Amino acid sequence: MRPRAAARAAAAVALLVLGATACAGTGDGSGSGAAKKDGAEPVRVISGHPYAVDSSPEAALAFPLNENVFEGTVVRTRPDVYAEDVLDDGSTFEVVYTPVVVRVDEVHKGGLKKGAEVVLRSMGGTADGVRYEIEEAPAKNVFTKGAALVVFGSAYEAVDSESAPALTPNFLYREAGDTVVDATYADGAHDGGPAARADRAKFLGELRSLDGDSAS
Repeated sequence: MRPRAAARAAAAVALLVLGATACAGTGDGSGSGAAKKDGAEPVRVISGHPYAVDSSPEAALAFPLNENVFEGTVVRTRPDVYAEDVLDDGSTFEVVYTPVVVRVDEVHKGGLKKGAEVVLRSMGGTADGVRYEIEEAPAKNVFTKGAALVVFGSAYEAVDSESAPALTPNFLYREAGDTVVDATYADGAHDGGPAARADRAKFLGELRSLDGDSAS
């Protein structure tokens, strides 16, 4: 798939993961390290260090690059995959991620369909001789089977090396009883607390303000 230039730039930025998309014009800090041994095979290590941004519910609701906003339930995860994308300047961006299959339960923005299964890119992992290490991404244990999530994400499309579309979360929240908990970053929320919570009913009510965008 060769999207037009603007969409293509958005797809490339999506692989910079999460809040890094808020820092247009800055590098993500990724770099290849020396090969390490992972079992019997040498592994090339890439570290990702995008800029952290405010991941509060208010920031998530206002973020302009959220193309898909929805509530969903984790169905399963797949083995880690390596992906690369050629950026508009000709450079190559590489990542490894865990594909997480999520059932769409409620759509608030974008063209996803309720009941459909979509793939989220859970950044980090090892595949094809490459290990991608990053802390500025949701912890892997957020994506346990049956977990209820609120996803603010990128366009649902494939980058150069992918054979099927996927979506990168810009902001991620997990539902916990009558609250939603910020899970955007593995090392805790970036709004002043390690486990920022919001009232679930109020938060999901605010999401309905986006529903008009989904219908248009």
